[in-house]
Amino acid sequence: MTREITIVTPEHVELTFELAGIGSRFVAILLDTLLQAAALVVLFLIFALTVGSLASIRLGELSSWIIAVFALLLSSLWGGYFLFFEAARNGQTPGKKAARIRVIRDTGHPIDFRAALLRNVMRVVDSLPSAYGVGFVTMFLSPQYRRLGDYVAGTLVVRTGRQHEVAGGSATALREPSPSSAPTDSQASERVSALPDKALPYLNMITRDDYRAVRHFLDRRSGFEEAVAHPLAQKLAGLLAAKLQLSPAEIDDPVAFLESLGREWERRMIH
Repeated sequence: MTREITIVTPEHVELTFELAGIGSRFVAILLDTLLQAAALVVLFLIFALTVGSLASIRLGELSSWIIAVFALLLSSLWGGYFLFFEAARNGQTPGKKAARIRVIRDTGHPIDFRAALLRNVMRVVDSLPSAYGVGFVTMFLSPQYRRLGDYVAGTLVVRTGRQHEVAGGSATALREPSPSSAPTDSQASERVSALPDKALPYLNMITRDDYRAVRHFLDRRSGFEEAVAHPLAQKLAGLLAAKLQLSPAEIDDPVAFLESLGREWERRMIH
């Protein structure tokens, strides 16, 4: 049965995510374990060939160092595999990517290094007594399919491409934009322009909390999928444009509008 969770972001937009079930998470962990096992086999072959070559020239002491280095590589591979991919690849290991799931924070934001570290330190406990026994029992009992590591790190595992924006009381599925229609960051920056003169007298209507919401979005938008970032920008820009007595038709690029608004607010209100 499909389960969904709705999260209210700091930009005051509700995002609904489809939670990844136990089945898809099992597929992901199985694929990741197979990849780890393959890497271990390759490392073992390299180790065997290296030690064999050193032994043939009677460098026993050096061989001991090679064994220590090999043991370090093994522990790093086993312990660092998930940490690296989840922290550096937007919450997706190769197995999760194949299963079309990813890890996010329970605030709706991308996972950060701290959360990834906590999540994977707890993997040791979730793996007890074997084959992720504790983890699967916890996921079975959890309404959000969370294992202990998810609870400690404050994370969720969700399906990719299933986010919904909730605005005005209705939910609308977001589709991935086509490459030709999706603006890149460089294109957006080229179209950044100053705020219309008619909006400047109303700039004092933008509160510090409004400004913080703008900065929060701009600082984190690179971590969102484009299908989520663009509707968020439209929603936030629409709310703030109304305070500036602007109509939605006067905003060609919501991201450029937010960047201009943030800079102008900083210039007038902070400096």
